[in-house]
Amino acid sequence: MPMKQRVVNIFLKFYCGSLLPVLLTLLPVLIPFRGVSQVLPRVEHLINRANELRNSNPDQAMQLATMAMDEARKGKHVPSIARVYRFTGVLNFMTGDLETAARQFDSAIILYERIKDDKGIAASLNNLGVIYQERGDYPRAIDCFDKSVRIKLNMGDTAGASSGMINTGTIYSYMGNNGRALQIFDDVLRIASANRDTARIIDVKINMGTVFINDKMPDKALEILLEAASLSKITMDDYSLAYCYNNIGGVYQNTRQDTKAINYFSQALALRDDLGDVAGMATTLDNLGKMYTRLGEYDKALGYFFQALKNNQQLEDKRSTAIGLNSIGELLMKKHDFNGAIGYFSKATSIARDLALRQEIRVMYANTMLSYAALQQFDSAQAYLTRYNATADSSWYAALSAEKAMVSQQPSGQNQLFSGKAGFYLLAGLLTFFAMLSILLFVRLRVFQKRAMELINRQSRP
Repeated sequence: MPMKQRVVNIFLKFYCGSLLPVLLTLLPVLIPFRGVSQVLPRVEHLINRANELRNSNPDQAMQLATMAMDEARKGKHVPSIARVYRFTGVLNFMTGDLETAARQFDSAIILYERIKDDKGIAASLNNLGVIYQERGDYPRAIDCFDKSVRIKLNMGDTAGASSGMINTGTIYSYMGNNGRALQIFDDVLRIASANRDTARIIDVKINMGTVFINDKMPDKALEILLEAASLSKITMDDYSLAYCYNNIGGVYQNTRQDTKAINYFSQALALRDDLGDVAGMATTLDNLGKMYTRLGEYDKALGYFFQALKNNQQLEDKRSTAIGLNSIGELLMKKHDFNGAIGYFSKATSIARDLALRQEIRVMYANTMLSYAALQQFDSAQAYLTRYNATADSSWYAALSAEKAMVSQQPSGQNQLFSGKAGFYLLAGLLTFFAMLSILLFVRLRVFQKRAMELINRQSRP
């Protein structure tokens, strides 16, 4: 087996969970990757300037990127055009235009494949995976991340490969598999620390903080998030700093330190508003809504919730939309509008089931159960208690998959209706055909009869 393939196999074993020391020893023997295309100096200069402003002033960054695209197209330089497509895709993602971002990443991939630029392909696949992740299409997201990681491994780019690993770990966290997520994040932190990759260290610490929050470990979460916030300030990364502030607010929210929670959420919202981070604003707005619900300021809370829901629907972010619907339902429970609450919980549950969000759906089932109990509809409450208990461990995923498979094998009402219509149209067509054939035969018969009579008449004349 070639040395390169051996090293790749070792890293894949590590990615599944073990051989980091061996990996770091053998990585230097990887052979050079297939190709990296050179970008025009003027275009690269504009993109670098835009990248410096990406987090602090995205509007100005977009102006510089537009100038870079004009320069690239003027020279008809494919590598430069692809580079600008990928950069503007990132900017559009940050400002919430996922559809435009996805198109730009697709365009970049097509151009990079044409010129056989592996580095560009891998980076664009990773970006596209993030889009699918935000839309809740987790299988396609993981597929993009895995392809990106494999290409980067072939190039010997462990720092880049770790970016895809972070995204995969985040998906596991969304799905409630915090143990697997934390294992991946620990591996990434080791790689980033060895490479002194500060940006990657910040990213992975933020994600680890989220896992600790979900696992009810507030002290660990607060410690690692404060470390990430400190690094974000040093590097002037306001985008990451807003993430840190939002999640620190979440720690204080969970430990019922309401004043501190609102303070950090407000700082996060201000930063995200300045950055035009629509997705981040939606998350923080939802958190502030929950805080004011707890404090009994329901009208203020409802305003935050509906603004968050509007942002998430604009982004087509299904997961966050489900969480927002659940938050509105919880507020209605506080106001004793249990029927209204059940309506919102039902919508939220439907989305959460489609996305297989075990952790979120447990909360929704519990809320629905309590609402039915408050209405003294105890049979319905018992049914949701049973559903809640069924989500207690990861076996729920297998049961859900089996249920979806069974449903997909059954002909839907729409298919049956289509089949009925198809049969009707086929029958109508056959009847029309036979009717036309009958008319044609009748006409031919009349003509034949007429000609026969004329012949008989001619023969009967003297």
